[in-house]
Amino acid sequence: MMKWDDRNGMLADINLRIELKRLADKAFHRDDGPLMAILEVAINTLDERIADPDAYSVSESPRKKPVLQVLRNIRVRGKRTSVKLESEFWNALEMMAEEAQCSLDDLCDTARRRYEANSLASAIRVFVLSNISPEQTPAMSY
Repeated sequence: MMKWDDRNGMLADINLRIELKRLADKAFHRDDGPLMAILEVAINTLDERIADPDAYSVSESPRKKPVLQVLRNIRVRGKRTSVKLESEFWNALEMMAEEAQCSLDDLCDTARRRYEANSLASAIRVFVLSNISPEQTPAMSY
């Protein structure tokens, strides 16, 4: 039997989705595009999980789609380092580099300078999200 305060299961996911939707509404009114993109991914992930009631059976844990990350070597501040990002972020960086006529290293270096307090991978993700134009942003579906 599920309870409303259950930390696992469908009801917990539904409650989490409600809270994320409230945050998304606030972010929309503040015109915060990067936050909206992050919340959209989280809400869509929950929607997929909620749509599959069999994933919540007691005998098995919820099925998760594997998140494929790609490890690449880059140069930031003149030093070689490795960064592991989802392929979608690498694709976005490649498009941005082509448009700006610069290298991936240059973009990653810029991301590091703009978001120094974050890890390099987080800095790059935030940099990509903050530089996506409205026509590149997928339609919101709640």
